[in-house]
Amino acid sequence: MRRLIALFACFAALLSFSACQKHTETDAIQFKHLTWAVGVSLPAPEEFAVSVPEGTTLRYAKEYTYTALGDYQIKLIATNEKGKQREYEVSFTLIQDNIAPTITGVGDFSVYVNDGISYRTGVELSDNCDCGVTLDIDSSAVNTAAEGQYPVIYTATDAAGNRTSATATVYVYREAVTEEMLYAEIDALIRSKSIADEPSREAQVRRVYSVVRNRLSYVSSSDKSDWVRAAYEGLRTGQGDCFTFFALAKAFFVRLGIDSMDIKRSEGIVVERHYWNFVNIGNAESPRWYHFDACPIRGETHSGCLLTDQQIAAFNRKKVDADGVHNYYYAYDINAYPASETVEVTETPTLVPYY
Repeated sequence: MRRLIALFACFAALLSFSACQKHTETDAIQFKHLTWAVGVSLPAPEEFAVSVPEGTTLRYAKEYTYTALGDYQIKLIATNEKGKQREYEVSFTLIQDNIAPTITGVGDFSVYVNDGISYRTGVELSDNCDCGVTLDIDSSAVNTAAEGQYPVIYTATDAAGNRTSATATVYVYREAVTEEMLYAEIDALIRSKSIADEPSREAQVRRVYSVVRNRLSYVSSSDKSDWVRAAYEGLRTGQGDCFTFFALAKAFFVRLGIDSMDIKRSEGIVVERHYWNFVNIGNAESPRWYHFDACPIRGETHSGCLLTDQQIAAFNRKKVDADGVHNYYYAYDINAYPASETVEVTETPTLVPYY
């Protein structure tokens, strides 16, 4: 009897193992819902799958044709390497796609004469449909054999023909700029302007603001690939955009031993980028963080030196771009930074109505 029971248990275990093995072979595929554009050929069956086991193929259960917008369920046949088949039902939504894809990560960068360039590094594409996006990069104007600045045009096109473009600038230089080169210039200015002699960090920061504003005139573009070079080129040429103002102020803060953080505008709200500083005029034990933006703002008379979170939020509500976009100018990831000091030390009467 014991032998019979043991044989029965062994047989049951084999059946269980066989069933489990069959389940694994036929149920290993996970699928996702797709959003597809009307007028574009239906996706390959594999595009519905999150992953496909090695040796398994997918095909449509029959030929499908759809022209009306809406939600659909269709069937796929999976065949594994042993010839076993399983039918799956997957879904997709067919839409009229009139939305252009987006490009993120396009930015200016610098190289030295005769360096190679990797244009796609950091560039990402996204779209409202799963049909796919192609990226064309026109770098025909770039000449890495000669010092200068050259445009690169990125064009993303989705399967429905919607298109968007972004432009970056390649800066080709003959020599490197080191921190030692930059700090030698900054230290000389700190001495000549007696900035370190100011009685408090707040006073030093205000002197930095004055020096940077008077040193630079605004132009609409600059190399944003290296803050050290941007600050150095700003000193050398006397001009730059918001990144140059930010970088030059940062160099002063580093040499004065004043803690600061870098802030940049969140991508995807507007095309233009913006950079500014977040500076601590307190100390590590009792920090007093304020926003610092030395870049001039057209049409505004208030200072950008030492503003609270409330003040820049008010400016966001006040500022409207040419396309009518609000709340973009100082939009950033607030969770990545400490809260600012709440006590206002810079008057901004034009912003009070927007509190």
